[in-house]
Amino acid sequence: MKLKKLLLATLLVATFTSALRAQQEYEFAVGLRLGYDSGISARYFFMPNNALEGIMSFSPNAFKLTALYQYQMPVLAVDNLDWFVGIGAHVGSLNRRTQRERGFDHAFLFGADLIVGIEYVFAAAPFSLSLDWKPSFSFTHNFNDFWFYGFGLSIRYTFGR
Repeated sequence: MKLKKLLLATLLVATFTSALRAQQEYEFAVGLRLGYDSGISARYFFMPNNALEGIMSFSPNAFKLTALYQYQMPVLAVDNLDWFVGIGAHVGSLNRRTQRERGFDHAFLFGADLIVGIEYVFAAAPFSLSLDWKPSFSFTHNFNDFWFYGFGLSIRYTFGR
């Protein structure tokens, strides 16, 4: 009797976790993020609806390395379309021109980032396309990128389908 219960419990857990895994379309993706802060983006799903994203970005004013935790869920009415929200942090530096023009005494950037967006994963090709808004807030001085500066369009090559 105990063996039957154990087998049933194992089967239920396996079914539940595979159903959760089915919501996620890929495991790892890497590509370009285009916008005011353009650069390289990589996203890794460590759990079915939980991802880490790293962004190395360049803008006319600064260079940043950003790490984000994201929670992602499907849009129920559309296949392969997900929405996501997240939070993270960045480090980087201002370029000398921006530092001089704004009167900052140092170029070091450190701050917090938020992200909200949608992502579409192509069924027939190993690519994803996402549109997001990622405002950032600097703690080291008042150099902040938000409002229209935070918008980005990412195209990534996906692995692990």
